[in-house]
Amino acid sequence: MRLLFKSVNLDTIVPYLGLWRTAPQKSSDYSAGVLLCWERALGYQFAFEEDDGLVWIRGTSPMEHFLAPVGKWDDHDDWEEIIGARFGRDAAFQIVPEDLVEIWRAQLGRAVEAEENRASWEYLHKVQDLSSLSGNKYMRKRNRINQFSKQNPYSYIPITAGEIPRIVQFQREWCDSYKAFDDSGSIEKESEGIIRNILGNWGRLPNMTGGAIETMGRIAAYTIAEEADGGTVMIHFEKASLEFNAAYQVINREFLLHEGARYATVNREEDMGDPGLRDAKLSYHPMGFVKKYTVRIKL
Repeated sequence: MRLLFKSVNLDTIVPYLGLWRTAPQKSSDYSAGVLLCWERALGYQFAFEEDDGLVWIRGTSPMEHFLAPVGKWDDHDDWEEIIGARFGRDAAFQIVPEDLVEIWRAQLGRAVEAEENRASWEYLHKVQDLSSLSGNKYMRKRNRINQFSKQNPYSYIPITAGEIPRIVQFQREWCDSYKAFDDSGSIEKESEGIIRNILGNWGRLPNMTGGAIETMGRIAAYTIAEEADGGTVMIHFEKASLEFNAAYQVINREFLLHEGARYATVNREEDMGDPGLRDAKLSYHPMGFVKKYTVRIKL
């Protein structure tokens, strides 16, 4: 069976989201914000199969690769037939959520080879914990925020259409200051995707929200997030100026204080295997993870 792929864009993301919402487990790698941000850099494409209620995701750069299919996985008891018809006897998938791995293992047994991808685990927290920062375990973060507020009186502003030019300018400046720490080009590719596809289409992307902190008339940090479902919000992009100590901690809390009250859980996404970023994320004491795997299926 030949899969017919279409580009990831505003026209295809709406029907895609209809299927993504039926998936039993939500991973940020499969969200509209992440797919749109990276669609050019990774060459993302969709292949819709409405009869089966599935959509397949292919990346074409730097080489062809496949993500997990999206849809109501547990509706299918014929995964051997589904995968065999589309990929033959040997198929490989990247960043596969744990719930789908377990479904495949139950149906396909030893045909499934799954390798844990720790760098791609997504960090889950209670919104109440990160918006209140109460208790001894968050004392250092509260102290840093209090120090920031004394030195830099600030206000929180939601991201609206009128604020987009300022956020775009801040993102460009952020990219210029941070790319010195990363010579892979990934920071520039991400920045291009944020400016072109996310901020450039603000107001037309369903379930996208964001906010910034402003001090002395300047943007010091911003967050862009997306609703995964009625109970979870995903933090896609969180950027803070190097000029302000603790700006990351401030925007983290302020966004959830102002926009997160209707959610129980916040997904703060992966650490990409970076030791410093991992320590920073663990310091917020996650309550759990969305675990993902690299999977090979040999039928």
